[in-house]
Amino acid sequence: MKKIWEGRIAKKTDSKVEKFTSSINIDISLYLYDIMGTIAHVMGLSKIGIVEKVELESILKGLKEIKEEIEQRAIETSGYEDIHSLVETELEKKVGNVAGKIHTGRSRNDQIVLDEKLYIKDATIDILKKILFLEKSIIGVAEKYFDTIIPAFTHLQKAQPVIWSHYLLSYFEKFKRDILRFFECFENCDYLPLGSAACTGSSYNIDRNFLKEILKFKDVSSNSMDDVGSRDFIIDFIYSCSITMLHLSQFCEDLIIYSTQEFSLVDIDESFCTGSSIMPQKKNPDVLELIRGKASVVIGNLTQLLVLVKALPSTYNRDLQEDKKILFSAYNETSESIEIFSDLLLNLKLNQMAIDEDLADGFLEATDMADYLVKKGESFRKAHHVVGSVVRYCIENNLRIKDLALEKLKEFSPRFEKDIYSCIDPKACVDSKKVDCGTNREMVRTRIESGKKLLGDFEMRLEKIKKRVISFEELISNIPVT
Repeated sequence: MKKIWEGRIAKKTDSKVEKFTSSINIDISLYLYDIMGTIAHVMGLSKIGIVEKVELESILKGLKEIKEEIEQRAIETSGYEDIHSLVETELEKKVGNVAGKIHTGRSRNDQIVLDEKLYIKDATIDILKKILFLEKSIIGVAEKYFDTIIPAFTHLQKAQPVIWSHYLLSYFEKFKRDILRFFECFENCDYLPLGSAACTGSSYNIDRNFLKEILKFKDVSSNSMDDVGSRDFIIDFIYSCSITMLHLSQFCEDLIIYSTQEFSLVDIDESFCTGSSIMPQKKNPDVLELIRGKASVVIGNLTQLLVLVKALPSTYNRDLQEDKKILFSAYNETSESIEIFSDLLLNLKLNQMAIDEDLADGFLEATDMADYLVKKGESFRKAHHVVGSVVRYCIENNLRIKDLALEKLKEFSPRFEKDIYSCIDPKACVDSKKVDCGTNREMVRTRIESGKKLLGDFEMRLEKIKKRVISFEELISNIPVT
């Protein structure tokens, strides 16, 4: 296969080198963005007289045909070095020598950065849509089980009563921060790199603002050397994917634990579980375990890219060919995991009987009992000691706190009165947490409503950035030819 750089290299490339250096099996995924970027660049060349109008029309027609042929798998791609050489060579087959003009004032160095930025803008929008759906799912499940009280855990030990909705909203907050990160990712990669060429900028007076407008970038980049050598925008994107997967992994870990027979707080729908090849009784939470495993893959992707760029000299180096497989892996794993987790969550059920049994055991009311004494005038440290003694007495005598008569409680502290029993009821424990970040039901209801409003704001913001992404059809139909 003819090489686009073969004028300098006289010898035929060793077959092992061809295989080793080829990236077409990876960057074929960027075909649409490479063609769109080429269309825009040729439009820019036409604007300054490098490409004549009749040549432009021929090139555009050829590029549209190549797009269709790639999508129909009508092009044998294996012999090409990369997506850039594929597009240029296939175009030459269609339009002849005029195809040689499409790379004027451009390098594969700024070309690939453009492709990746266009890719990430689309990928970011996809992930934002899926996280927003997940957030809506969290709100929906929180409302469905609003009055359900479950044990909260610290150190995997029963701690205090909490309403299920408050627990769910803890993840709503995590994914809210993720949404903000992805919006920032979009902004960070929304600078046009075309015109940077290999490293010092193009020798042609290409109207970069014209290119910016037709490709819908918010601005042009400002340093050609930084453009071709930096991958901060990919690092930002994969970092955001990593944090989202970390949050998903933690959520999965909770649900895996809560679904065990030992906890039995939740029931995962069978359609999201698998069985065992040897143990007939098993119902395994494989989807949750796979997401937890995939989180390590995405976090590994971040580490891969950081190590890849940490010691590179300025501008472009061939090491950066490896960034695409890392980027694609992080995006695909994250996008698929968010989507399937949302579906699983919507089909999740609570085991009320097991929850009620858990609330009755474990002395979850102990902290509220100590707070009761403090409100009666005791110091917290003394109250803590008193209630600890009550708990120890109950354990030694196989009793629950509510089983103790008032007279017995007074042996531990004369400050106990008959109202203690209503104060340590799970609902009372929950509603006593009236701080605006607490599990009090009115506070949580307020958080649910503010969460709905926030999601509405996010959806409007998403719609705005969607308009800042160019589609192939729009590029073809709306670009003015001058």
